[in-house]
Amino acid sequence: MGGREDAVRWARSLLSEQNFVVLDSETTGLGTPIDFVEVGVVSCRGETLFDSLIKPSCPVEPGASRVHGRTTESLSDERRFHELYPDLIEALWGRRVVVYNAPYDRRVWDAAVGRLGARAALAGELAPWECAMRAYSAYVGERSKRGGHRNQKLAGGDHTAIGDARATLRLIERMAQGA
Repeated sequence: MGGREDAVRWARSLLSEQNFVVLDSETTGLGTPIDFVEVGVVSCRGETLFDSLIKPSCPVEPGASRVHGRTTESLSDERRFHELYPDLIEALWGRRVVVYNAPYDRRVWDAAVGRLGARAALAGELAPWECAMRAYSAYVGERSKRGGHRNQKLAGGDHTAIGDARATLRLIERMAQGA
């Protein structure tokens, strides 16, 4: 994304088309293996389309637990990703999917879907995920020493999937206003 004007155009196009959802997740950590512990999806109007805790396929790292408050033990009675997958696909199908830090969430998605084997065919082809963090970083315009724009933290989130998805939606609305 080029700069502030591109970010404003991107946000305005999302809001004018009204065919997008915002996905956010909480995960087991940054290392491998990795899995979801929570996924939330909100509509372009902020309505909850999907919200669930998930029993991960690997332990929750202590650092991740300190961020989102979930532990392997606290999630032991939740459903697994493969049980929630059909409902999650339904929430995403045919829509632009916007994620704050899309490359990270997509890596976790690809790992979780990869574990599904033949059941993964249910997804078919989802549209590429769009990164709100990249747009917001261009909007802020703070230069990185490595080139491009410095990543920005998500303001207003609460480290729950739905709370952070709604914070991302508010950020998109703010960028669209050029404020």
